[in-house]
This record gives sequence, C-alpha cells and structure tokens, in this order.
Amino acid sequence: MNIDADREPRLQIDDGDPLPIDSAEVTRDVEHSTLTNVLRAGRPVTFAAGDRVTLWVGPPDKTSIVFVGKAIDEHNVLDLISTESDDELDDYESI
Repeated sequence: MNIDADREPRLQIDDGDPLPIDSAEVTRDVEHSTLTNVLRAGRPVTFAAGDRVTLWVGPPDKTSIVFVGKAIDEHNVLDLISTESDDELDDYESI
C-alpha cells in the first residue's frame, strides 16, 4: 500500500510530534507488515533500531493510525504485533 501526499501522512517517532512526510509504503502479508520507503522533503527518513514508529494519515481533525511498529534497521519498520508480546509493552499499550 503506497501512502502519498494526498493522504496527508505524518510520521511520529517514539513520543515526538508527528511530522509531515512525502510518502511511505506499507507491505502487508500473513506473517507481518513492514513500513519502508519513507520520504520527507524528498529524502529517505532513517530510523534507529528500536524506535517506535507511528504512521498517521488524514487531516488533523480526522486523523487515523495506519501503522505502528518498531524499527529493525535504518530504513525498515516491522509491525508491533510481530515485534512485541503483551508482557513487553507499557501498561497503557496492548496488542
């Protein structure tokens, strides 16, 4: 699934503010989903392994979360369900 500027995507890393991005790609299959090819200002976004990454879309008054995961390297984020068990999450989080 390609997420482009028409969907007003924003990317949040850990507890930071969501920042606008140009585009991203979410690949889903039976075993896991991956967020890749994230571009901001025409340049690839890089992550630190372990960053919690949230992809939001839509205008600020109608925002939806499309993807939540943890970075596995500087360009790929694996969905949270594939990276965590309920025991490893904060009290306010659940899978």
